Amino acid sequence: MSTSKNRRRYGAALAAIVLLAAGTATPAQAGTPRGRYVVPGDQTHPEGIVRQEGSPYFYVGGTGDGTVYRGHVDRPRLEVFLPGGQDGRTTAVGMKISDGRLIVAGGATGKVFVYSIRTRALLHVFDSGATSTLVNDVAIAPNGDAYVSDSFHPVLYRITAGELADRRVHQELRTAVDFTGTEVVYEDGINGNGLVVTPDGRYVLMADTNSQALYRISTGTGRITRIDLSGVNDIGPDGMLLRDGTLYSVTSLFHPEGEIAVLRLSRDYSRATVVRRINGRGMDMPSTGAFDGGDMLVVNFQWQIENPHLPFTVVRVAL
Repeated sequence: MSTSKNRRRYGAALAAIVLLAAGTATPAQAGTPRGRYVVPGDQTHPEGIVRQEGSPYFYVGGTGDGTVYRGHVDRPRLEVFLPGGQDGRTTAVGMKISDGRLIVAGGATGKVFVYSIRTRALLHVFDSGATSTLVNDVAIAPNGDAYVSDSFHPVLYRITAGELADRRVHQELRTAVDFTGTEVVYEDGINGNGLVVTPDGRYVLMADTNSQALYRISTGTGRITRIDLSGVNDIGPDGMLLRDGTLYSVTSLFHPEGEIAVLRLSRDYSRATVVRRINGRGMDMPSTGAFDGGDMLVVNFQWQIENPHLPFTVVRVAL
């Protein structure tokens, strides 16, 4: 597909989402969730989420002002964990937990912020120094390295386990793979987005929302392979999760009522087949999710909606 056609498709899809969201019936009316958690604020636009293993807690990032919220799976309302604007964190997007550290992608700040979950102390600020950037998602490799996507700047970043253990607070956010001149072509809109690392640590799987594509990126060589989706081009992947050879892609690009596309991966991660789709169930223009046993906690982002359906929520969806 040509660049111009791709851009038109993305623009048309986004316009359709906005029109549907402005209607009288909200997507949340389409189904009844098993659980619903309220995120405070009327301009929060929560985007990222991570579940803390071995505890009842999960964490959600707000793109409105960078507030990070903490939720309890048995309580209906989240509370402020890290106030917005603190440490220059004016937006909070994707996040992951590694070795007691909460790693937060800082969106347009071009930075990644790392905090102690136990003390809430700032441990690190990794700065890309890039402009026109959207540091978007974080994935943790088995060796402790963190990979970070940028939706506007055509690179994949890596923070090594050694850098995360270093006592220095301020460090450089380094490029692991530069997409310039590769088949990963950045256009207007959201490009590199959701990330997962395969259990063997050999590959990063990256969603490209703009081109409705998935890429397999070698952690050793940086070699890029477009994953064969067997002609399916309406996934519009955003957040992604990987478990037992199955990839879960959360999206609202073509599905403002929310969709989790469930894809079975080949053993070498070069092919993916959509085996089912989960729609509705309280989702409302979601961005991503986090596993909680056999369920997924899904964030209702409501991106760029001037009059969002309040309150903002996280909903529990049975997989």
